[in-house]
Amino acid sequence: MPELPEVETIRRDLRPSLKGRLIREVIISPDPKGARLLRRYPSPKKFIAALTGRRILDLKRRGKYLLFPLETGEDLIVHLGMSGQLLLLPLGETPPRHTRLVWKIRGAGQLCLVDPRKFGEVYLYSLRSKTTLINPDCLGMEPLGNVFTPVELARGLAGRKTVIKSALLNQKIIAGLGNIYSDEALFRARIHPLRKSYTLTEDEIERLHRAIRGVLREAIKYRGTSAADRQYVDGKGRPGKFQDRLKVYQREGKPCPRCGEIIRTRKIGGRTAHFCPACQH
Repeated sequence: MPELPEVETIRRDLRPSLKGRLIREVIISPDPKGARLLRRYPSPKKFIAALTGRRILDLKRRGKYLLFPLETGEDLIVHLGMSGQLLLLPLGETPPRHTRLVWKIRGAGQLCLVDPRKFGEVYLYSLRSKTTLINPDCLGMEPLGNVFTPVELARGLAGRKTVIKSALLNQKIIAGLGNIYSDEALFRARIHPLRKSYTLTEDEIERLHRAIRGVLREAIKYRGTSAADRQYVDGKGRPGKFQDRLKVYQREGKPCPRCGEIIRTRKIGGRTAHFCPACQH
């Protein structure tokens, strides 16, 4: 699933081309099982009518969500799900296989939402109209924002008996972390993924805070992680480069780059955690 660094990379790629542009046409690909992308929106026809002829004012990110503020006061919100891609292509070029939605943007080309596994979601949101139950403002702290401090991280984890791996994946605590960067941050901080959240010391929380911010910034610098499935590409169809710098994620059975112990995995809450049993306590 694209996490914060991947979504932020896509945002930075697309924003210069889309900001201030007009949505000329919206095309939803036929889906025999229904328009899953719009499962929280009243109807495809209303969605098309609400977007056609509207201007995109900006392109923002909240956690793993892309937000397109529109001149109507609503936000077009895109969540890429497990395998979604958002590609800006020239008009006339054939959209890739598994393209579910196309926005034709005046002066920019066609913005294609490619989603092989159909876990992605698109909807319109405004606090005033309450057009959807999903409010991006209800997500947790932005880990690269000023609000995210060791003190606030400690407050978010205080009293939680859940293991730290699960806590980091909780989008109501921290917005944007997923399986990749929670594993990498815990490795950098030398914290075992099965540690109970409330047991972390002040020093460990400070280490974890630095590790989260550090790994996210580095992953953005290297344009995200195209993991083993190679599903993630940036807004121009290029793979990320951070996979070459991963320390534990998807390295099960390989030696730890810090101590040489074999990297292991453990199922935690339905997700696979990768860790070094020697380095992480």
